[in-house]
Amino acid sequence: MHILIIGGNGRTGKLVISAALQQGHTITALVRDPDALEKTHGLTIVKGTPLSKTDITTAITQSPNPVGSIIVTLKARRATDNPFSPSIAPPRLMADCHKNLIEAMKEFSIGKIVTMSAFGVGDSSPNMNWVLRLLIRRLSNMAAEFHDHDLVDEEVRTSGVDFTLVRPVMMTEGSGLEVKEWGQTGDGVGMFAKVTRGSVAEFLLESAVGTKARVREAVVISN
Repeated sequence: MHILIIGGNGRTGKLVISAALQQGHTITALVRDPDALEKTHGLTIVKGTPLSKTDITTAITQSPNPVGSIIVTLKARRATDNPFSPSIAPPRLMADCHKNLIEAMKEFSIGKIVTMSAFGVGDSSPNMNWVLRLLIRRLSNMAAEFHDHDLVDEEVRTSGVDFTLVRPVMMTEGSGLEVKEWGQTGDGVGMFAKVTRGSVAEFLLESAVGTKARVREAVVISN
């Protein structure tokens, strides 16, 4: 399958690209800085932003094969690498990107979009430990990012396109491990549950190309 990836120059995005190429898929990556990705066989790099409908169209039309699925690993840029540092991204970055991507999916008959969301977004919020929920939703700079992801939930669910919203718990660095699914809302997830970045990348890819992937659902995952 040929996959369009948004956010391919991030840590998780690069792992998705690597896994996809190893499995024989091909990739088009729409990125702001093409030099951030190493050129390799099977990877087409297009400079641009998903906030631009024109750039998305360019990425799709310049792909060597028809795009079958879209994977979004985009994250809001922050002032530093600290997850609690102030965001320097537009407040509706994810929501506006998804609006543009959904329009492109309909125009070019793209089958599915798979998005890296987070546990605590949408209807999984009540199942997050109340201390973490208070910290993330009210007492930190992460509140705006989670609100943006809430808007993505609303956007894709009313779009009519096929989607999977992957909601990982706290991510750590590491290769792919066995993944446990906790349904859409994450009922029963422990406060200190974690999942490796490699596991998330592999789950995103399987959700985009696998035959048993959840369709028009969200899923909370951990190791």
